[in-house]
Amino acid sequence: DVPMDRLTHQTEALSLANRVPEQAPEDETPDLNPPPLPLLSKSPKISPTPEKYDGSTLEKMHSKLSDVLCKASAGSSGSLTLVDPNARGVPSIWVSRYVDYTSKYGLGFLLSDGSSGVYFNDSTKTVLSAEGEAFQYVERRTSADKTSVHVRQDPQPQTYSLSEYPESLQKKVTLLNHFRNYLVEQHNKVENLASSRHSGIDGPNLPYLRKWVRTKHAILFRLSNETIQVVFYDHTELLLSRSVEFVTYVDKGRKRCTYHLNATVVNHSPEIAKRLKYAKEILYQLLFGTKS
Repeated sequence: DVPMDRLTHQTEALSLANRVPEQAPEDETPDLNPPPLPLLSKSPKISPTPEKYDGSTLEKMHSKLSDVLCKASAGSSGSLTLVDPNARGVPSIWVSRYVDYTSKYGLGFLLSDGSSGVYFNDSTKTVLSAEGEAFQYVERRTSADKTSVHVRQDPQPQTYSLSEYPESLQKKVTLLNHFRNYLVEQHNKVENLASSRHSGIDGPNLPYLRKWVRTKHAILFRLSNETIQVVFYDHTELLLSRSVEFVTYVDKGRKRCTYHLNATVVNHSPEIAKRLKYAKEILYQLLFGTKS
């Protein structure tokens, strides 16, 4: 293994250290018009897990996207209006930066509220509060955690501080600190993270990265609060709320707009429509393991 004190040096050499490449190569421009989708001709790279995805929220999202796209193709129309980004149900936390070091340890992430964490290769997860002292650790799921075919909950997160935690977590805490320091340093080169930080753990649990899947043209993140985020390599993003009432779109200029998820937004924005279709295909494969 790479020594702990060399992790920062190693991650600096990774081409995927930033959320998206500085400039998408010409031959990597996404072809987002399905079918067919080149991505789904082979299995995507998925976060390691011994079990199937728990599908209740994913099924709801896939069903809503299918319904919206179907109504849009039938010619449904209306007035497109922006939604207040602070409205109830609109995703308020998302992955702002990540680093893929799954060749050794896992995938590190920095959230928009200033918290950070790691999805380790053994399917355990950690998340550190924005103020950098309290953290939570989530064990991998076991057969005892299964409640039904489609509903499987992660074990309850355990809360510790960086000054007091089980000795068995020493290596992971060291990695957590290394990942956080690197990601915050990279993020602060272009953005001010401090304005969005909170102190400590406000609620019972911090949001953390529950699943991820990398495809040819995007990486999908599923957070523990059931927000789905799709980051495309052309500098655009989609966020879907747990309620599936809203969609947030981030364009290539980093402008962030939230709309009601309906046929109107699909018909008014071909760019959003393409990405919603692509997201639907990814969700289908996660649920059923094949192309739709």
